Amino acid sequence: MLFEPIMLIGGASIIGVAMLDKLAEEYGFPWLGTIVRLILPFAGYATGIYFIETNLLLKWLL
Repeated sequence: MLFEPIMLIGGASIIGVAMLDKLAEEYGFPWLGTIVRLILPFAGYATGIYFIETNLLLKWLL
């Protein structure tokens, strides 16, 4: 359960976003870090909602 591929991918993506944010601030692009912190979570939520709404198995069960 702890080391399933989806958990590892999720953890790696969080670390990647944190690294991208820190690199953007270090190289003088603070606005890029802000955009990454604001836009990526909303894009993740939107993608999750899209896949839940278009999943045929869930439509069949509900």
